[in-house]
Amino acid sequence: MIDEILGSRKKRHVQDLNIVPILDMLTTVIFFLLMSTSFIEYTKLTLPPASTVTASGSNASHPLNPKLILRPGSPGKVIVIVSWSGLKPDQISSPSEPERIVETVRDLLKRFSVQYPAEKTLQISLSRTLPYQNLISAMDGARDLIPDPVLASYTEADSK
Repeated sequence: MIDEILGSRKKRHVQDLNIVPILDMLTTVIFFLLMSTSFIEYTKLTLPPASTVTASGSNASHPLNPKLILRPGSPGKVIVIVSWSGLKPDQISSPSEPERIVETVRDLLKRFSVQYPAEKTLQISLSRTLPYQNLISAMDGARDLIPDPVLASYTEADSK
């Protein structure tokens, strides 16, 4: 009787949930989780315990840190400087024409290697205002005595 007065209620139709795609996704995720745990062993790195070495006495050599610096000089000239630190810091320099930088660098490094024959490192710094060809020429001149020169920032050449 109440249904007649209020009207009949329509029953809602509930759509069934399809769980097959959800199970497929879970299967895939579980597969990748299992595979990733086996790769964790490959990313672990076992290092030996750290050790320290102390240098003592007069046997410890002071690093020389030699530098080859190219700066602009008088018009048409380049100043080539070889400087080093250590127990006896010093520098040798020579003005050069751009065409003769290779020979000038060779001469200065030969003079340096007479004093320090075991030194095989060199930092080369070129002033910002000099052409790049001057750097190439300096590296060509240093190649015989220093096998692997390292480039330094132009700020070192411009600051001195």
